[in-house]
Amino acid sequence: MKSVSRRERLREAAFSATISALVCTGIHLASAPLWRKKLGRARYLSLSRRDQLYLGEKTVATLNGLVSGGLALYAVASGSYHGNVVTNYPRSGHWALGFFSGFSLYDTTIMALSVGEPIMMWIHHCLGFGGAFLMMYYREYSFFPVAFTITELTVIPWNIMWYLSKFNIPRSSSIMRHLLIFRAIAFLLIRAPIGVTTVAYAHKQTKDGIVALYRTMTKGIGTNRIAGRGTVINTTVFTILNLIWTLQAAKAVLSKKQVR
Repeated sequence: MKSVSRRERLREAAFSATISALVCTGIHLASAPLWRKKLGRARYLSLSRRDQLYLGEKTVATLNGLVSGGLALYAVASGSYHGNVVTNYPRSGHWALGFFSGFSLYDTTIMALSVGEPIMMWIHHCLGFGGAFLMMYYREYSFFPVAFTITELTVIPWNIMWYLSKFNIPRSSSIMRHLLIFRAIAFLLIRAPIGVTTVAYAHKQTKDGIVALYRTMTKGIGTNRIAGRGTVINTTVFTILNLIWTLQAAKAVLSKKQVR
């Protein structure tokens, strides 16, 4: 992308996040009544307040997985960061971060309304939004959050399972068991190794390797120190979270509890 002023970058970041949040909200409002009608009045009223709220959220989350995850995958797989993971800033990466930041704003609101969400999800959304938004502003080290955004693709099988459970499809059914296994495989192939593979790619694309890159990021040598240090923190935290979630996904395959 061409070089633009800080004010223009801030304007673009705010615009992308706001429009995406509005799109997510609109899809939620449009899809929730459809799911309510599909379930039927009796089944809908039997759901918890949280589940009623999440009928629309799961549709939006699935869309986010497809859009932000798909764009992020394209940005990385197309070679946009080849030879430079510091200042390269592809348009597809910007769109991925923009949609993800808007989704994070929307989903944080849903979490606040539902009450009782685990602390890890709050960390995920707050750091995720902050990292995506700041990357759209600073446009340095965007490779790292874009690469991690690929993991959003793994929410799709879980959301399908969630909907099936609301239609009283038992966990022991063939389709649910296959989805559980598919989700675990997706986590093992994408979420679990994302931290290592991202760092390994950055190491290969950096002239003096990852150690030199780390020094540049933390000391702000020729780049913005806030962007560099923030990237180090987010990369570390999300690597740990993804490993925890992968372990949970693997355990879920053996669990007999119904999907919630």
